[in-house]
Amino acid sequence: MFIRQVSVTDIIPIRHQVLRQGKAIESSYFTGDTSKNTFHLGVFLNHELAGICSLVNQEKTINAKLYTYQLRGMAVLDKFQGKKVGTSLMHFIPDFLKSKSNSNLWCNARTSAVLFYEKFNFVKQGDVFEIPDVGPHQLMHITYE
Repeated sequence: MFIRQVSVTDIIPIRHQVLRQGKAIESSYFTGDTSKNTFHLGVFLNHELAGICSLVNQEKTINAKLYTYQLRGMAVLDKFQGKKVGTSLMHFIPDFLKSKSNSNLWCNARTSAVLFYEKFNFVKQGDVFEIPDVGPHQLMHITYE
């Protein structure tokens, strides 16, 4: 298993299949995807792209602290579930962000994924909210030391 930066065109098929199934492919493109300050990461298992996430330069203030990167589009293909693909990404992200002189990360986690993020010390903030056509989400954040 290895992780490397990938292009937005590499991640769209997985985003669509896992996160936007049954919706138009266009719904798999997110604001900031093509920004030079956005990083798309891919986990490869047996040389096949198995899981993805994007780190988008999107500032948000939480509890008077500025968070500069948003974790978006975390997705693992069904056939790779249970093989530590998502866990590998979560272990990779802190050092990757630190290499970019950043240590603060936030996300809008699907409520079904909150426990996953809590395993990696993300903290819930506020109440569950609805993203139209996507479902219930929870704002979460972390500062890497």
